[in-house]
Amino acid sequence: MGIIFDARFNGKVDFSIVSIFNEVSYQKRSSFNDLVALISRQNMNSLDWWIQGPASRNTYSSPFFHYYCTLYLLSHLDKNNKFTFQEIIVDSPAFKDVIEELLIDMGIRNCKVCCKLSFRGVIKNNLVMFGLFFIKFSQVLLARLILGKGSIPHNEPLTLIDTFIMPEYIENDRWYGSLWDNLSASQKKTVYFVPTIVLTSLKKIPAMFKSAKNNSRNFIFKESYINYKDILFAVRHKSRIKKIKIKPVMVLGCNISRLIKEELNNNSDMLTVVESILTYRFIRRISRLGVKTRLAIDWFEGQSLDKAWNLGFHEFYPQAKTIGYRAFEGFPFYLCAYPIPIEKKAGVLPNTIAVQGEATVSTVREFFPNLDVLVIPAFKAQYVWNQSVDSLKKSEYIILTTLPISASHSSEIINRIANSYHLFNDTKKLVQFIIKPHPTHFIDSVKSCLPEWPERMLLSREKSLEKLLHSADVLITEASSTCLEALACGIPVIMMENRNAITYDPIPKNISSKMYKKIRTKQQLIDAIRYYISRIELDKMQQKAEGLKIRKKYFEPITSKGVDRLINTNTQMIHKVD
Repeated sequence: MGIIFDARFNGKVDFSIVSIFNEVSYQKRSSFNDLVALISRQNMNSLDWWIQGPASRNTYSSPFFHYYCTLYLLSHLDKNNKFTFQEIIVDSPAFKDVIEELLIDMGIRNCKVCCKLSFRGVIKNNLVMFGLFFIKFSQVLLARLILGKGSIPHNEPLTLIDTFIMPEYIENDRWYGSLWDNLSASQKKTVYFVPTIVLTSLKKIPAMFKSAKNNSRNFIFKESYINYKDILFAVRHKSRIKKIKIKPVMVLGCNISRLIKEELNNNSDMLTVVESILTYRFIRRISRLGVKTRLAIDWFEGQSLDKAWNLGFHEFYPQAKTIGYRAFEGFPFYLCAYPIPIEKKAGVLPNTIAVQGEATVSTVREFFPNLDVLVIPAFKAQYVWNQSVDSLKKSEYIILTTLPISASHSSEIINRIANSYHLFNDTKKLVQFIIKPHPTHFIDSVKSCLPEWPERMLLSREKSLEKLLHSADVLITEASSTCLEALACGIPVIMMENRNAITYDPIPKNISSKMYKKIRTKQQLIDAIRYYISRIELDKMQQKAEGLKIRKKYFEPITSKGVDRLINTNTQMIHKVD
């Protein structure tokens, strides 16, 4: 009897084919980039195109790559006589049509395709534009009342740094770490952070504005410069996307242009779209005010916001240097973080990508061999050079778990650990689990994942990963940049792969397999924990040695020359192509 294939974006792919799905998806990354480039050539000068999901290649928010790879998965299974589905569930009418067309071409007649849409989502889409206008207008009004109308210094050229802000991260810079502390007094006079407000309710914004105003760092809020005309322009994006040209695009004999058109008309990620347009309009506003800019640094992940930021500076400050700060090694399936040549041609890519370790240079150039890359200090994770882990003398064995941004995945991890908790009572050392929520999580919502927390499962309120890693013996996490940071500290990692879809693997292939284990099942988790608990003293020394190698490759230490490479445009040294 056939099985049901959940082909919805973020759906639960049957466990028996997850590995095949990962393999097929990995092989199709390059051809997918080529496909996006082909479509983009028709819309090179369109801001409205570049900030949309298909163009951004943000595989976390856009389903386009998932749909693309699913088609090739079905074809692969059919060619290898492994197609056993009796029903395929999708969440897109357009994708339903495409799959049905593909099944006919493959000669499969006994497989039903079912489309399941969320009624709640439909209602939300009808109200989203009004809601976004209200939120942004309110933010602008509060900014004018508390911060006043924008007054950027005009006397000398500035360095503007793209970042994010939320109430919990004003004093402590979650994104650029110790960058500000390592600037000279003269540099601080001309360096300004330009934050995007995230995960902050309207009632918390006044206090956040006041706190930022009194902070030692220089902030320039976009909300102090944009006005209601800019907001109207942003929300009218929905009417302008009709001008985007989408010619027929054939994949496996099926016209998938309907998938692109459907996503363009979907409001699912309109908050990002509106914020991106307002970022572009902010740059336009300050250029008209005569503000001088010498350098624009982008927190680079290649998302829609990044594309709007870089396009704005290329258009309104063509003489300014632009740098994209890519403060992580990279996840192979997180395609937006891997630049492609057409983005450079369109002006949505910075002049230079800055990475925090020599080993990352080749990674970021995977699809763009001639990309200009600059190696700068690891400001965000400099603490890895200061870690001193010695668990041999401790009576407790500390297992730190950092939760992912997904609430459902976090709940699954917590429950897996809770269900396995009692199995480690017979070990020589007392096992203590410490659970660190994702910065975007509310502590009460995480606590509600279990009706009662076991005695030796501690839900930590500590926000500093550095402090938690200092006493940790092993790290359990999903795909996260914390994996590489833990490994650099000589701490082994148990990485929970996605059981039901592609895995965003953050661990480079050149790292010793003794330092980490990738698991999917409950039993694999138990075995991995027991394995690391049983490690002997020699193994611990080897872990520390491996950690040192990783630090040298992926985490450039802070030096005055390293800071100058980022901030002073005259001292930049581009990493030449091998």
